Amino acid sequence: MADSVPARLGRFQIRKELGRGAMGVVYEAHDPALDRTVALKTVMLTGDAAERATYEARFMQEARAAGRLSHPAVITIYDVGREGELAWIAMERLHGVDLREQLAKARPPAKAALTIAMQVAEGLAYAHQTGVVHRDIKPANIMLLRGGRAKIMDFGIARLHASDVKTQTGVVLGTPKYMSPEQLAGRPLDHRSDIFSLGAVLFEMLTGQPPFTGTDVSQLMHNIAHAVHVAPTRLAPGLPAVLDLIVARALEKSPEQRYQDAQELVDDLHSALSELPAAAAPGLALADTGDGTEKLPAAPGPSTGERTIVARGPATAFHPVSRRFDSAKALERLAAPSVRDRQRLAEAPRKPDLVTRLVRDPDLRLMAVAVFAALLVALAIAFR
Repeated sequence: MADSVPARLGRFQIRKELGRGAMGVVYEAHDPALDRTVALKTVMLTGDAAERATYEARFMQEARAAGRLSHPAVITIYDVGREGELAWIAMERLHGVDLREQLAKARPPAKAALTIAMQVAEGLAYAHQTGVVHRDIKPANIMLLRGGRAKIMDFGIARLHASDVKTQTGVVLGTPKYMSPEQLAGRPLDHRSDIFSLGAVLFEMLTGQPPFTGTDVSQLMHNIAHAVHVAPTRLAPGLPAVLDLIVARALEKSPEQRYQDAQELVDDLHSALSELPAAAAPGLALADTGDGTEKLPAAPGPSTGERTIVARGPATAFHPVSRRFDSAKALERLAAPSVRDRQRLAEAPRKPDLVTRLVRDPDLRLMAVAVFAALLVALAIAFR
């Protein structure tokens, strides 16, 4: 395909190839009108008339979807065009590594992972407000920039509220490992599908492995639709326990049980960041590897002691969390309480008896010992 590409596309002068994807090639090019370097994403419109029309419509849909977005976490589109059988989009040239490359080397530290997820969620919240659903959130479509920001790329299969591309029922577009259950089933979907996909990406950044796997695509799809993922803290014990709840809500099978807005996820991730120790990990900035590429610093190994989580509210005490606590089972119990659980919840709290209070309250126990000692002294004096 590279041999058939001319030296110029529109006003852009092609310099070199940057990479190849399923639908086309991405080139670095120069825009002489504004004297800037851009990335040109191209697709060859081959096949019969129906196939050509489908690919061209999907490609132009990417330009319309991303071109109407202006946000720090979304790649900027400059121009779009077509020359013969070749369609192209000119977009900003990003410098960094995509998250897929980073995860292949090492998972990012927890602080960096939460920051990446929060920035992507902010970009999605903005896109969703304008009526755009990405539909293919995955590590390969998240670029980690040198300046310390993450950007969403490739709106090639994004769905607008008024779309010219009708996806045939049962035809799956996207990457199965990060797709929502409703997308795998070919059902109608909305912005909450992107939230599920981002939840899967967040899980992989935190633990180093995807939440759902399978020996083949069929088993993978079945597990995404029906299996319960392992709590992140069981795979990475140093994480705050609140991340189990955040990930669980993002990965709910039913869209109605998920985060209903990406901004809700942003807020919870921001709160989770505050529960990480200040020196737990460096920020998002990429490190120079010495070979011309960049990567995030590797995450520290699992901790061996108890975790401490800062209490919310005005209190500043630290509360240890037992490593034996199974948040996954706790979530299942909350979702489907037993008869005994419901009875206990319905019962009015009973005031503990004196013996229980003495066992639980060290101050009360000390006072009781002092009173008893004083009583013994008084009796000794009285019977001398």
